[in-house]
Amino acid sequence: MARGPKTTLAAVLLLLTGWAGPSRAEGAGCFHFGYELQDLEANRDVYLGRINALAPRVNFVKRAVFGKGCPNSSAACKDKAYLVPGDEVVISGGDGDFLCASYPGRKGVVTDGWLPRGAVSAVPEEPVAAPHGWIGTWDSGPEQTIRIEAGAQGTLRIKGDATWGASDPGRVARGAVNIGELDGEAPVRGAMLSFGMGEDGPLPYDEADEADCRVQLRRLGAYLLVRDNAMCGGHNVTFTGIYRRR
Repeated sequence: MARGPKTTLAAVLLLLTGWAGPSRAEGAGCFHFGYELQDLEANRDVYLGRINALAPRVNFVKRAVFGKGCPNSSAACKDKAYLVPGDEVVISGGDGDFLCASYPGRKGVVTDGWLPRGAVSAVPEEPVAAPHGWIGTWDSGPEQTIRIEAGAQGTLRIKGDATWGASDPGRVARGAVNIGELDGEAPVRGAMLSFGMGEDGPLPYDEADEADCRVQLRRLGAYLLVRDNAMCGGHNVTFTGIYRRR
C-alpha cells in the first residue's frame, strides 16, 4: 500500500514479464484516473499491474508540473509516497521509461502518478464471477460510495451516493454541499455493467442521451472502475473513480 504523503499526481513503471498486456496509450501526461478516460468498454488500454520484487519499495516519480524535467530517474524527481511488492495498480498510459498508474489505498483514497516501468509487472485479466464478484459496498475516497446487490432475472442493482464539498466544514455549515445518486439495474456482460438514468427512471445505457446520467462500471482485479458523464448529480459531483470493496 502507498506510504508517505498522498501525491496528487504521480507515475508508475512497468516490467512486462511473460504476458505483454494490452497496447498502451504512450506519450500522454499522467493525470488522475478518469481525467481523459473515454468509454470504459472501448478503451482496453486500461489494465492491471502489480509491483514486482525487483526492489523492496518503489517511489512515485514527480510530474513535470512538480519538478522541472520530470519524470526521470534522478533523486530530484523521487516523490515520498511509495509502493511495495504485491501492491496492484491501475495502468492508464505511459511515457518512455515510465507508466501512469493509480493506486487505491485501503481507505479508498487514490494516489495517481508515475513510477519506473521496470518496477511493475502486467497482470492478465481474469473472468469475473457473477454475481459474487460484483456484490458489496464499494468506496472511492470519502465522498463516493456504490452498493451492488442481486437484482431480478440475473441482473444487478446498483445504488450510489456521491457528494462534492462534504469534506469542507465551511460548505457543510453553509448548506453548500452538492449531492448525486445512482439507482439502476443492469445485466452483467463479462467484466462490464452499464446503465442510464432519465427523468422517468432507469434506462439501458444505449438509450440514455448525454443529458441523462450515464454510468459504466468495470471490474479489474480487486477494483471497480467507474465512469459517468458528469450528469449524475449537482455541480462537480461525479462517480468517476477507482473503488475498493469494503
